[in-house]
Amino acid sequence: MEYLLIGILLAAGLFLLLMEIFIPSYGLLSVGALGFLTGGLVLAFQMNMIAGIVALVLVLILLPIEIALGVKFFPRTWIGRRIVMEARAKTERTERSSDEAIFDLEGREGTTLSACRPSGVAQIDGQRIDVVAEGMMIGANRPIKVVSVDGNRVVIREKES
Repeated sequence: MEYLLIGILLAAGLFLLLMEIFIPSYGLLSVGALGFLTGGLVLAFQMNMIAGIVALVLVLILLPIEIALGVKFFPRTWIGRRIVMEARAKTERTERSSDEAIFDLEGREGTTLSACRPSGVAQIDGQRIDVVAEGMMIGANRPIKVVSVDGNRVVIREKES
């Protein structure tokens, strides 16, 4: 009978800890879970040392497994979908920018109109473009080359003379 009570207390404690992952309770479920787990472990150790050690090892093995499974499945729950952000997909060429003019700037050359530390303005193909320097600062009126375009971000590098 005592083994059944210990099992129920430990199972209730593990269940409440799992529910804490899924239901925002501001720690109330965690406090209840710790109470159940502590009660179950105390009863097990009062029964005999072997039962206490078995219960403790069982909790120490099941708790990380439960947390790992909870973290894995939490983003799929109704509240998890509201809390966890989805990974940003790589931008497609058609989604890159609202400004069609910067799509094909990669590899083009131009001149900086202002110092780029790291952002500034450059003239590329007769257009003023907001740019970001790759690495070191680039002074004004320096020849540059466009290294990459990602979204509205145009990355430049100083052109080697």
